[in-house]
This record gives sequence, C-alpha cells and structure tokens, in this order.
Amino acid sequence: MTHRAVFTLHDMARNAAERDPSGIAIVSGSDRYTFADLLGAAEAMAAALVEHGVRLGDRVAIYAEKSFVAVAAMVAASLAGAAYVNVNPLLRARQALHILRDCDVRLVIGDADKLAALGEEAPERAFVIGDKVPDVPRAGGWLTVAEVLRGEHGRAALPRVQEHDMATIIYTSGSTGLPKGVVFSQRNVVVGAEIVATYLENTSDDRILSVLPFSFDYGMNQFTTALLVGATLVLQRSAFPADVIRSLREYEITGLAGVPPLWGLLVQMGRELEERPLTSLRYITNSGGQVPAAHVAELRRLLPTTKIYLMYGLTEAFRSTYLPPDERDRGPACIGKPIPNTDIWVLNEKNEHCAPGEIGELVHRGPTVSLGYWNRPEDTAERFRPNPFAPPGLPHPEWVVYSGDLVWRDEDGFLHFVGRKDNLIKTQGYRVSPEEVEDVLIGTGLVQEACAFGMPDPDHGQHIVAVVVPRGDQEVSADEVRRACVRQAPPYMVPKVIQIHQGILPRTPSGKIDRQAVRDAYAG
Repeated sequence: MTHRAVFTLHDMARNAAERDPSGIAIVSGSDRYTFADLLGAAEAMAAALVEHGVRLGDRVAIYAEKSFVAVAAMVAASLAGAAYVNVNPLLRARQALHILRDCDVRLVIGDADKLAALGEEAPERAFVIGDKVPDVPRAGGWLTVAEVLRGEHGRAALPRVQEHDMATIIYTSGSTGLPKGVVFSQRNVVVGAEIVATYLENTSDDRILSVLPFSFDYGMNQFTTALLVGATLVLQRSAFPADVIRSLREYEITGLAGVPPLWGLLVQMGRELEERPLTSLRYITNSGGQVPAAHVAELRRLLPTTKIYLMYGLTEAFRSTYLPPDERDRGPACIGKPIPNTDIWVLNEKNEHCAPGEIGELVHRGPTVSLGYWNRPEDTAERFRPNPFAPPGLPHPEWVVYSGDLVWRDEDGFLHFVGRKDNLIKTQGYRVSPEEVEDVLIGTGLVQEACAFGMPDPDHGQHIVAVVVPRGDQEVSADEVRRACVRQAPPYMVPKVIQIHQGILPRTPSGKIDRQAVRDAYAG
C-alpha cells in the first residue's frame, strides 16, 4: 500500500488509518478505539469546526481530562487548519481563562464541568464532552460532541494545511509571571515525533502509557510518536504510583515517559516490583529535570531488562539531547548527546564555542525549534536569535534557541547539566546548582524528595535552603539529614537550613516539583 508523505499531524492519522484501520490507536479504561475510529471522529469534528467559523490559523482550545475525544480533537483542529491549545485539566477557571484570552481562541472543546466553571467569561462557541450542554448563560451556541459526531458536515471544505502552518501552542508553566505560549509548526510536530521514534526504536508493537498531560510538550509527544508508528496509546488519568504500576501490568505497557518525581515514587514501590517484575516494559524515558543518581541506581536494579533513557529538552524545541542506556554511568548530571538531525552548542557570552570542561549556555539548532512565543515579541527576541554561525551573505538565517541552561561538554562529546542561569546558588565563592544539592540529599537514603534554593546571606552572598520529604515512613530530623550531607558533600554544598515537609512537594501542572511554590512557602 502506498502512503502519502507526512507533513502534518493529520497526515500521520490518515497514514495510520490506511495502514492498519482496525489497529488499536487509543485505550481509555475498558474502551478500545481503532485508527479508523480516530480518523473518522477527527474528520467529523474538523468539518464542524469549519462550519462554526474556525479558519486557517485560528486557535482551538482543548480543556478536558484525557479521553478519546480529547485526542481526536487535536487531529480535528489540525485538519481544520487551526492550532490546538491543550489546557491542563488541573488548571482552575481563572488560570484557564488566561490561556483562552491570551491566544484568543475561536472555540473550546471541553468537559462539561470545566466549561461551566468558566462562568460568564466562557467562550461563545464550544463542543461539550458530556451528555448535555450545561445550563450556563453563554451556552447558547454550544453543542455536545455527540451531536457533532452525529451531524452532517459535508458543506464546509477543509483548508489546505502546509508544514509551516501552526500546529499547536503549548503554554509553559514557568517559574515567574503568567504562562506564555510557545508556537509550533506542523513540521516541528512531525519531525519531533520522527526523531524520538528513531532513537527509542518505536514500532507498531509498542503500547505507550500516557501519564503526562497533553498540555506538556513531553506528554503530547507520547501521542504523536505513537500515531506516527501506529503504536497503541493507553490513556492514564491517575499518576499515583500504584495506579501506574497496575496499568503497566494490565495493558502490558512497553514504553513509559515520566518526570523525576514519578520515578522517586515508583522506587518507593520497590518491593512490589521485586515480587512481580514488569517484564513487558521495554523502555522508560525521563525529561523535565534531573533524576537523582540514587533513584537511577534503584530503577536499574528494579527494572533490569528495561532500557532507561535520560533526556533533556526545552519546551521551545521539544527534545534536545538523550543519554543512551548503555552510557548511564557517565555521571549523574550527564544529559547525553544531541538528538538526531540537531546541533547542540555550548557557547560563552561572546557567542564562542566553549572548550571541553568549560561551562556555557546550551544553544539548540535544528528542525524542532519552534516559531517563538505567541504575541510576545520581546521574549521571542531574547530567546530565539539568528544562527551566529550562518554564512554572512544569507539573507534570512535560521533561528536557534538560547536555552538559559548552563552545561559543559566532556572530551567524549557528552553534555553535562549544571543548572539554570537564573537558579544557580552563589555561596562561599562557588556557583552551586540546586540539582547538585538535591542529588546529595536524596543520596543520603533519608530523603525521598528535595528542593533546594538560595537565600541572601550577609557573609556568603547566599546560603542554601533545602526542603525535604523523608523517605517512606522514616522519622528524621534536619540535623540527621545535615550530618549525612556532611559525609557526602563539600562544605559549600551542605544546606545551612533544612526544612522537613510532610507529604509530597507541590507540583506544577506538568508534574514537576514547583520550585517557586516551595520557595514561597519556606523562604520566610
């Protein structure tokens, strides 16, 4: 069978449906949906979107828990020529409204309760995922998705969508200020999926567990990669470790993507994993922060047949680097080498390449570099700059992304993460990354989670504050943790203040530790 070239998200959906129409695309609880089901629902919704005024370049928001409809809505928006905007379902109405207003959405596809919670500021046009349209003042122009899928939508012609058109806007959680939208082209989305599928060796035999939200680029990439290769995506709403492990077994999952807090919680389930090994799990991937070395070692022990890929990425360019599983012993902060078809530079403040061992800013060049920040020209100009090494006669040099992250490259070409330029703790004449301190804390064996930050200090510039969660049911004191750190780290890296936190640390909507929330709670 001949397949069309892949330039857009909906090209991927069409190819998958042509290649294996009865293959299982989406699993949601006990429900199974084929690739033909996915394409059919997306085409019906796309026609309805156009009939309701959506035009090429408009924005369509998806504000819903994970479901088959929420997945089909992404493909539908792509078919209609709109950029889909996944709004994290954990966000409250006020936070969601900021996103809807910021990118001026034309229509929202969302759960009934979430749309109703938007109140008088709800959009005029919406497709409701639910049995009926909620009884709210602005719901006069709303339809249920069931009505949309049952309707006749043959009158409106779908636009011709090209690879350089917008595909999606992803809102970064950010540590300061309101979230800002990163704009991705169709080419960004397709090439990103192709690159990741290449080094993870994904095939149609894979069953990928979708734990992370689609509003997170790393979470959305699980869907696009599965769609590209014809794999099955299993939707997981609960991120509780016991529920994740249950799904890994029930659906015989082969691929799992997570962020550092998830791995720490799974390590706590070690006894269960020892008693009932996860034999189907072919690989796990991490991004969104550094996994403490102690957790990596424990994961290797608990998952001896599973490949562990440690990755680094920034929202502005999807993935940037990955560390192959057989190179795991390169060091706790090693983030590997560039992903395929990508250059990663380490540059100093003069835009010169740093020598091996010299710390500089990570700069990303490649086809996944996004189009910039939505309606934020100043922020875009700061982070997205012309390629400094482009030939001088080139009239329109490509953009590269200056990450704001500090790294260094070793003699073998492997990159090692140091920290955010604006997060480094300057203490006793040293620049210390919070991740280094957190790795020491977790390495003591007394701590399950940790968050470190700097506070002003009249003698040392800054001193280190650490907020820690004890491991398991242990009762530990701050002095015990500090003494353990003294045995494992140089004096300048030992926190001056250690606060014990009960329960898990605050999370961002994408599941990472919310450093700003921790700092706000404990800085006093």
